[in-house]
Amino acid sequence: MRIVQLVPSLDAGELAQEALEFAQELARQGHESIVVSSGGALVSRLTLHNCQHFALPLNQKKLLNGRLHRKLRRQLESLQADILLCRGPLCAWHGAQVHKRMAPSQRPRLVTSIHQWPSTGLLRGRRTNPALVQGELVLSASRTLGEQLAQRYVAGPSSPQPGASPTQSVEKLRTLYRGVNTRELDKSAPVSGHWHHRLLNDFPQLEERNWLLLPGAIGPGRGQERFLDVLAALKQERADIFGLVVGNVVPGQEKFARSLERRAESMGLSEYVLFLGERRDMRELYASARITFDLVGDRGKMAPSSGRIVAESLAMGCPAIAASGTGVELLQQCFPQGLLVAGEGAADAANVEGLVEAANKILEHPRPVEFSGFSLAETTSQAVDWFRELQAINCA
Repeated sequence: MRIVQLVPSLDAGELAQEALEFAQELARQGHESIVVSSGGALVSRLTLHNCQHFALPLNQKKLLNGRLHRKLRRQLESLQADILLCRGPLCAWHGAQVHKRMAPSQRPRLVTSIHQWPSTGLLRGRRTNPALVQGELVLSASRTLGEQLAQRYVAGPSSPQPGASPTQSVEKLRTLYRGVNTRELDKSAPVSGHWHHRLLNDFPQLEERNWLLLPGAIGPGRGQERFLDVLAALKQERADIFGLVVGNVVPGQEKFARSLERRAESMGLSEYVLFLGERRDMRELYASARITFDLVGDRGKMAPSSGRIVAESLAMGCPAIAASGTGVELLQQCFPQGLLVAGEGAADAANVEGLVEAANKILEHPRPVEFSGFSLAETTSQAVDWFRELQAINCA
């Protein structure tokens, strides 16, 4: 199967990284994998894995895009793709505009994908966002996101109506969680004793402590302030906990990062928390931690978490706690013990008591993690099955 992805760019960011991983896994499974984007730092990694890349400025937000659309149409006609997967509202709009102008015999099946709720505004809100549901198949990165999309842009029930065409009878909106590359995050591979010894040499205060992990970029609304509150409450009950904040500082938030360190010191957490910066040994950290926290979106300052941190932690067999976002859906299926009790923080990440109670229960009596169906290989295979189903119904 020949699958073309439209992505605004392949620079840093979760959307670009997800497109890259999906393209690489498609190629690994024997499909022809092609990405069209405005380019970026990840292009070299893409082409190293038997994937093709074609550069077009799909990140353009102009009102008039006739020249770009003509180039994209000619590119798609030459590729003769089976599936056109458009990621995000802008690419969904570009793809839908080009798709309807192609000859029916040359059109690939149109699939659109949403990974976070789109930004509002005159340009994107009114023109590009509705294009997300113009795909013959619409993939959402979470169940909640799909429900929001259906309520806002999909008219009427999703079940087929009497007299509907075969295309219309396809269940249009489906949830496809971002898969975890379990070849890189392989929980069956042991953690090197050399790695562990070196880390303890660098940070001897970690020895004989229960490590609590908070990965993610450092900035307002990303959970670091709430994590410090949780550590301060936990250390009143037990002296064996230690917090590890892992991630680089969001550009422009250096002052915020310094204030976090001062706040930790003023809370008496100097011997209970480390700011490790960006790390390349996340597999080992997940494997060695007792709990991973995902608190992105606390206090309503940011969109809810994408769930990537929770998925990676669970793939490594490490329990996780999430306050909101896609991580909650993953916990419901893989590790219910990490869910916050209703009325004790489930709808409010700022409720420290709920987070502390959940952490204490896991530390004292951890339940097994059941991570199944969320590896990159499994989610990619699921998507390909849906693509085949779409092709078969349209050929019926």
